[in-house]
Amino acid sequence: MITSSKHFLATLFLFSALAVNNCTAEELPIRLQVALMSKIVAMEHNLATKQKISIFVLGAPKVFELLQQDIGFQMGNSKLVAVDQGDRPPEKQYDVIYIGAFAENKQAMAYAKRYNVMSLYPKIAGKTQIGSLGLGIKSGKPTFYLDLEQSEAENLHWNAKIIKLAQLK
Repeated sequence: MITSSKHFLATLFLFSALAVNNCTAEELPIRLQVALMSKIVAMEHNLATKQKISIFVLGAPKVFELLQQDIGFQMGNSKLVAVDQGDRPPEKQYDVIYIGAFAENKQAMAYAKRYNVMSLYPKIAGKTQIGSLGLGIKSGKPTFYLDLEQSEAENLHWNAKIIKLAQLK
């Protein structure tokens, strides 16, 4: 039987083996970002213990389209029940906010702190992003960029495995 950490590492290795030759140095393909989100949810205590998960996608229509296809499926121990999108942070609370490459970061960060929701973002070369967890590529492998200060502001409690795997900010 494969443990969840071994499964996570095996999934990460598999995706890194499939990593993209046509992306810039730090840009992680959207399909890979979405696939890794289900693993990431299981690595944060508050989300791992929820039965249902909702995600708001800010300024990333392709991410929204792919996540819409995952509604009803498991994300870690939770079921993804709602995915919505917009060009500004929502009025109601979601469990995760994905901050797209061209989204307004400051408003999104204020939302994440106010509602204690996980903020994810794509790490793109030359673009400063803020959030609790960035998804990118380093040396051809998927990489997580974890901001512990932002995570604390969002009341996130990360599993030690992701802290060990991530580059800490």
